[in-house]
Amino acid sequence: MFRMTNPVRDYAWGSTTAFSRLFGLPADGPQAELWMGAHPAAPSQVVVDGAPTGLDALCEGRPELLDGHDGFPYLFKVLAADRPLSIQTHPTRERAQAGFAAEDAAGIPRDSPRRSYKDTHHKPELVVAVEDFSALCGFRPSPAAADDVAVLRSLLADVSAGSTADVPMLAALEQLQHLLEAERLAEALELILRGERGAFARTAAAVVEMLDETGTEKSGLDPTAADTLRCAGSAFPDDPGLIVALLLNRVDLSPGQALYLPAGNLHAYLHGVAVEIMANSDNVLRGGLTSKHIDVDELLAVTDAAVLPVPWCTPASVDEHRRRYAPDCEEFQLEHLSLGAHRRETGQETAAVRIRPHGPSVLLCLRGELHVEGEAADGTSLVLRAGESAFLAPDEGVSVSAEAESEAFLAAPGRPGQD
Repeated sequence: MFRMTNPVRDYAWGSTTAFSRLFGLPADGPQAELWMGAHPAAPSQVVVDGAPTGLDALCEGRPELLDGHDGFPYLFKVLAADRPLSIQTHPTRERAQAGFAAEDAAGIPRDSPRRSYKDTHHKPELVVAVEDFSALCGFRPSPAAADDVAVLRSLLADVSAGSTADVPMLAALEQLQHLLEAERLAEALELILRGERGAFARTAAAVVEMLDETGTEKSGLDPTAADTLRCAGSAFPDDPGLIVALLLNRVDLSPGQALYLPAGNLHAYLHGVAVEIMANSDNVLRGGLTSKHIDVDELLAVTDAAVLPVPWCTPASVDEHRRRYAPDCEEFQLEHLSLGAHRRETGQETAAVRIRPHGPSVLLCLRGELHVEGEAADGTSLVLRAGESAFLAPDEGVSVSAEAESEAFLAAPGRPGQD
């Protein structure tokens, strides 16, 4: 068992208050993600023989800690978004291997910001809301999207008052409406991001201007669609990705609700705080709502352009303290632990939760304070406070308890097919 020191990523979309409010971390700017794992871009640090070392270096020197896995299998994060993240999707393992090789052959440096494939791995991901959390994921039914586009076109036609400068914008919206009515989603996405990208950038700017003047409630748009456009448009007022947002399912998660996003699912996170776990990859194919590298061709090739149900991931109860999120994924699963409530309600001692990891695992204290006692002969013990975590070696039994109401998450390799 090792106490972890975890890097905070300061992306521009991050929250300026969430990590200080939840974890007491000092903030002098946006704080977007707290990373826990061995990703080479920002590995967690642990102390070995009195000296700090990267978790990646520790596992490389002691491969038994990986329990047979070819590298650390997942990356675990706390994510706090004040602004939308990019419209994006992730590749299959086969596509990642081919894309990585192609970019190597093209001479694109592996650390280049122009690179789409940073490694050869796929990147399925699971997101669990910690506080209210809003996202876009997967294409929604085409008729509903077509109706919103028709309303938007009518509203912008009224605003333009016959201006010839707005003719290309209105024509592009009409073409998009027809494609959606015909349920030709792949062509609709390509029209926005490639075929008429300039016209839809102008459309996005006009939408933001209109909403600024009328407000979302009086815009005439569906309230959910208007709120999505307002949220994304406030950060990216002339980005065609704003129009892509109208094609996707809007999902508002309450704490504990989760989504599992496999390869090809087009998605974006809008705002809120969540924990996220994914395969240990940095392969992101972006199409809009970002200042980072955009690869429209690859995004169009990878995206599953079909109407998809909301990909809920419902946890299963393990016992009175534990709920397990276990998508069909070999790289990861996630357990939520709730401790200390019995003591608060009855004044009686709460039994410790025993954990015996089946692979390299990370225990995160989300709220409260955890007492973690190792069951090995050396008697290692740790106290974890909110925002702190520990790396647990495979088959290293520990007992976790809390004197006051506390919450934790346990990340571990997946076990597809388990009950």
